[in-house]
Amino acid sequence: MIAAGAALLLHTACSSSDAPTTPPPVNTCTTTPPAAQAAYYDAARNKCDAALLAALQQAVRGQRLLGYTAARDSLYAFVDRGTRPWIIDLYTGREAVGVTTRATAFNARINTEHTWPRSRGAEVDPALSDLHHLFSSDSAANERRQNYPFGLVRGTVLWTSTPPAGQSEVSRLGYATGNSGQLVFEPRPSVRGDIARGLLYFYLRYHTDRPSGYSVLNFAQERDLLLAWAREDPVDAWERARNDAVFRAQGNRNPFIDWPELPDLLPALPLN
Repeated sequence: MIAAGAALLLHTACSSSDAPTTPPPVNTCTTTPPAAQAAYYDAARNKCDAALLAALQQAVRGQRLLGYTAARDSLYAFVDRGTRPWIIDLYTGREAVGVTTRATAFNARINTEHTWPRSRGAEVDPALSDLHHLFSSDSAANERRQNYPFGLVRGTVLWTSTPPAGQSEVSRLGYATGNSGQLVFEPRPSVRGDIARGLLYFYLRYHTDRPSGYSVLNFAQERDLLLAWAREDPVDAWERARNDAVFRAQGNRNPFIDWPELPDLLPALPLN
């Protein structure tokens, strides 16, 4: 038999004013990597927001360092060639038949475009030779682009590419608005998603592992438009095959090609 005082103490202990501990919230994030590359992106599984961004940044690090000469050899021999007997220039759509080496590229007036400009942080390796943002380009069109940010020309047009016979797409250089101020380079519509995904990859790969001279001066102006282009010009079979070819060459992948939904899964990409 429990004495009255002891019973009171027992009751008091069991009915403490301390509220039951609320269990921690259950992680409801069910982010699923693409099945074809599930192992490569496994660390990003069920990660959201900043954690997803960090996991992807880690996944793409550590690629093989090719060097700029070997990178261009790979670009012309198989990355931008695939199984075709020609290379298609990024900005004009011109087909350059027989390009397989740096020498044949030079003879065909084809060179290598750094979509993230060398002067904005792609001047030294590994960024200099990172194939995910390098594309074969008509040398004259590449010269026009220089290091201007990508954008939409809504003002005075200063240059327009000449499309191949039977095609109508053009790239343009001009003012974002009016006839002065910010010059922008507007690529032809069918490659805008390709360019966007290349630049989003470069940001992902190097923003927290910054090479000498790294700057978001262009990217700060381009970011929202690139995300829109990535949605409007979806990944196609050619781009997926190119991503596979780059993976064979340097050992890392472009998540924005493998996982096209990423622009809607990631948080706002910080610029600081």
